Amino acid sequence: MNLLTVHLWVAFVVALVAVLGVWRRSDRRIALYVVTLQILIGIALVTQGLRAPSIHYGLAVLGWAGYMAANAVGRRPTRHTLALAIAGVSSLLILCAYFFGMEAVKHGYTGG
Repeated sequence: MNLLTVHLWVAFVVALVAVLGVWRRSDRRIALYVVTLQILIGIALVTQGLRAPSIHYGLAVLGWAGYMAANAVGRRPTRHTLALAIAGVSSLLILCAYFFGMEAVKHGYTGG
């Protein structure tokens, strides 16, 4: 199994946690770990010369940063609603990154 295949399988897990796993603080932490793993795999793919549209990278990093912010805000007892809103927006960004990544694979995008 090559690294791109692993990246695609982890992408399914990322999409799943973006929808189901961000509504509670402990689950947001798991989502953050999975997205971090996915970004590290993506960096390894880029170092091997595989490319995706820039928007794929940008949305993934923004979603990842949003999950970090939601986790930080969620530690404050009075900010649960704000943390949930940040996590929701971050999930939308992650799902958009997922879409652009799948489109890149579908159309054989290699950058350039």
